[in-house]
Amino acid sequence: MSTPDVVDIAIVTSMDNNVWYMDVFGSWMEFGMALMALALGAAFVWLSVRKHFNEKRLRINGLLLPSSYFWQSHTRINEILTELRVKTDAGRAQVVQFHNTGYFLDGISMKKMSLTHESLTNGVSSEFHIKKDLLLSMCVDGLNLLTKDTPELYITEQLNDSWCKQLLQNSNVVSFAFLPLRRQTTIVGYVMVQWGSWTKTDDVDEEVVSKELEHTRKIIEVQLSLEKGGNVPNVRC
Repeated sequence: MSTPDVVDIAIVTSMDNNVWYMDVFGSWMEFGMALMALALGAAFVWLSVRKHFNEKRLRINGLLLPSSYFWQSHTRINEILTELRVKTDAGRAQVVQFHNTGYFLDGISMKKMSLTHESLTNGVSSEFHIKKDLLLSMCVDGLNLLTKDTPELYITEQLNDSWCKQLLQNSNVVSFAFLPLRRQTTIVGYVMVQWGSWTKTDDVDEEVVSKELEHTRKIIEVQLSLEKGGNVPNVRC
């Protein structure tokens, strides 16, 4: 009488787990672990990106809160510009700030200026669409006057012929006065008042203009400094 074949369980298990000499069970385990690690990594990246954008969104929305430094500081600048315009009976009162945007082919940074704040009397058009990303090299003559740091009344038609003079004439500016804005010792922009008629120009009280421009400059410099530094704005000088 023959003895039943004894099957080695270890051999059967080994045969079941191997196909074409590959450990199928082990491969699926490794694939599953790799997939899980990939999913965890993707989830971590997604949560990090989501947190970053949420924080950015909160920062941007925070700028628009009436209690924010940005809101209060720039509201005060607009208020003081309007006060300057009214007290000097000007057509426009402006703040223009210098900035860098882009590079020339040789790697030199482009030095530009843009209108950032403006107060207008009724019927006077804005220069916002004109004074935007202007190269400083186009306005060298005007910048030379600015570096004098005197609130002098300038008559547009008496300026030397230049692109800057043409810009003023195209905006119907008969006369103007301006002062540089500084951060420490660096000129970062200017505050300007403009008159658009000879009648207004003839009536300009240069002492009043000088006093009001100096006062306005002081407040704007403080506001820009505090807004940049994140301190409490709305300081009244």
